[in-house]
Amino acid sequence: MRKERPKLVESAAWCEGRFLGPDGYLPERLWTDSRDVQPGDGFVALPGEHADGHRFVGEALTKGVLLLVGTEQGLAPWTDAISKAGVSCLIVEDAEKALVRIAETYLGEVAPRERVAVTGSVGKTTTRELIRSALETSVRVHAARRSHNTLVGCALTVLGMPPDTEVIVFEMGTNHPGEIAGIVEHFPPTVAVITAVAPVHLEGLGDLEGVLAAKLEIIPRDGLGLLIFNSDDDRLRGALEQGNFPIRMAGVGFRKGSTLILTEATENSEGNLRVGLSYGGQSWICQSSLKGAHHANNLGFAIMVGLSMHIPPECLLRGVSSIPPLKGRGKWIRNGRVHLVIDESYNANPSSVSAALEVLGKLQVPGRRWAVLGGMRELGEASKDLHRMILAKTQFLDGVVLVGEEWESFREETESGALSLWWAKDGEDAGSLLERIVGTEDTVLVKGSRSYGLESVVEGLSRP
Repeated sequence: MRKERPKLVESAAWCEGRFLGPDGYLPERLWTDSRDVQPGDGFVALPGEHADGHRFVGEALTKGVLLLVGTEQGLAPWTDAISKAGVSCLIVEDAEKALVRIAETYLGEVAPRERVAVTGSVGKTTTRELIRSALETSVRVHAARRSHNTLVGCALTVLGMPPDTEVIVFEMGTNHPGEIAGIVEHFPPTVAVITAVAPVHLEGLGDLEGVLAAKLEIIPRDGLGLLIFNSDDDRLRGALEQGNFPIRMAGVGFRKGSTLILTEATENSEGNLRVGLSYGGQSWICQSSLKGAHHANNLGFAIMVGLSMHIPPECLLRGVSSIPPLKGRGKWIRNGRVHLVIDESYNANPSSVSAALEVLGKLQVPGRRWAVLGGMRELGEASKDLHRMILAKTQFLDGVVLVGEEWESFREETESGALSLWWAKDGEDAGSLLERIVGTEDTVLVKGSRSYGLESVVEGLSRP
């Protein structure tokens, strides 16, 4: 077990790179987006789909970067500025491969006793944070600081890990076959969690069977001690029961026969969740500030992870109870331009939009109910049918603002006067529209794919 973070020269040796500049410890915070850089951080210049990261080395330098990782050719134009700033450089042939190699080696040397990985169509980030909070009452746990759910993201998670970490928690996502398998090859879990299988990323995964197959890639060739899964998900449960998986499994859900049974999921007037749990002849009640019954399974996953590590239930319950709703994932905001903003702006798919609408439908509110719904991306040939399904679930609302091209085809289909519908091209357009049509007593749900920038709508409605 290591007692300190790796030195920069050491990191260069691990990835067969060339090191230039003053030596020191590898920064805990490494970024692939120069906008995130703060003084003392590292910046990794990756080639991107739309722009080469080397173009933003100058911005990283002005922000006080400590380490630059990139190719010799890419960093060459910045040589004088790098030298003047006294910044260290790690010169590599392939920045992504170098990052992964360093992370693999560091993970092996720290050797946390458990590596937990979370995947699923919905609830990954919330589940990851619940696991972190549940465990940190009893063990030294490290988790991704944001939705770092790609191969590079998992490498960044490892490289942010303190050397005394006992448990590391990964988040693993995918939009095409083989992606999670590739991540697992480098960072195999000892405990895996599959939250759900739902219609997400259908453009790359084809259909629900494709989504299921992609999520099952989280099972490594060896080393997995426990797979925790959503036993209320019939498709997932059926595949696991019929498959030949020589691993220990624990189902979490309301279904009888689950390893951890959810006995109740109720919400108070503020939407706060109360969950009953039963395991091994013991029963507990968890009081949570998360909003909506759809988080009951996520809480159960976190508790099950902790129980598998023999952490006392009272410690786990105290940990998960302390988690507030995450920004963009169900956070409630008051004292703005309206009575209440429900911030679900981080992303959207049919399952998560349905759950958010269900939360809104149960609320007792003084004024009107509105939903701002951005188009749901990457749904392939099923896109129109799935958008139509969501639109059918909005009939209880007083008004809906539909944002993006995915909704355009419904302009002519919608019956006049059946529902107050408005259209907007993006978040900025929707924000301007809402300034004119919502009142101070209204409640507004904001939900949509990230590309539509609906966080700006939340910001606008949150200001007094």
